[in-house]
Amino acid sequence: MNELPHAPTPRPYKRSPLLILAYGALTAAILNLILRSGLFWIAGSAGLAVLFALAEIVIRVRHLGASA
Repeated sequence: MNELPHAPTPRPYKRSPLLILAYGALTAAILNLILRSGLFWIAGSAGLAVLFALAEIVIRVRHLGASA
């Protein structure tokens, strides 16, 4: 039988602290929306989630650019 060469195993994806903070802020925004906390709290936590996610994207792109 002809065996195929083994494909390289992908490295496990490790979530960074910024991504965990983004998920937490998004969860807080959803909870604030459900609890009707007020526009300030909803928009503030949603804005933090977006900022954390954008920071994570910028760091990943810089890391990929530096390693290329």
